[in-house]
Amino acid sequence: MIPERGAVISTTPTRVLIVCTANAIRSPFLEYLLRARLSEAGLTPPVIESAGAAARPGRAAEPRIVEIGRAHGLDIDTHRTRRLDEHLLASAVTVLCAAAMHRRTVLDMRPDLLDTTFTVREFARLLSEQTDPVGGRGDWGALARAAARHRSLPRRGARGDDDLVDPIAQPAGVWDEFERNAVEAVDGIVHHAVRLLGTNVSTPGIGRPPRTRREWRAARGLLDSPPTEH
Repeated sequence: MIPERGAVISTTPTRVLIVCTANAIRSPFLEYLLRARLSEAGLTPPVIESAGAAARPGRAAEPRIVEIGRAHGLDIDTHRTRRLDEHLLASAVTVLCAAAMHRRTVLDMRPDLLDTTFTVREFARLLSEQTDPVGGRGDWGALARAAARHRSLPRRGARGDDDLVDPIAQPAGVWDEFERNAVEAVDGIVHHAVRLLGTNVSTPGIGRPPRTRREWRAARGLLDSPPTEH
């Protein structure tokens, strides 16, 4: 059944699991941002969760990522870390990893998830190479299948680095790099999800979602207006 809001596209029940090392910075930020951006774009998000390959369960997110998340309209305060295990990989899951090392960890545990496990930046890049709609029902699994097909095709030129840098104990410039690349990857995924799954839906702002804190705040009228001259 189509929801009353015409811009909302139903997705089939599926799960997206986002994986990093400690589940305290990269994966929670990606989890909360992807869920929010999909909703803002008029897509009903799948179940989105996160975990860490070496996480100590039950810990709060790093304060700095909570602050960064708040600047993007996210509330990461309630996040608690959890460790990646086979139970989390047990059913219909697309896995998006912060770095290639996490992808290897996932595939060591579940080699059968090869076609549905990507790094976040890789997933965004592969979706950008898909030119034809992948389905009319808004099936998230169709995005993973489309990305997997393009991963098997020969690529022109050198392959870029698909890892998101780990900013823990790093200077401000590294945090800025992580934030910039993470937001760009998530916005790319959302843009192409709407493009590939929502072909008959008119969604405001599909051209390019806000990519920086300032753009996000400006889009919502949260920046202070310049003083008027009298």
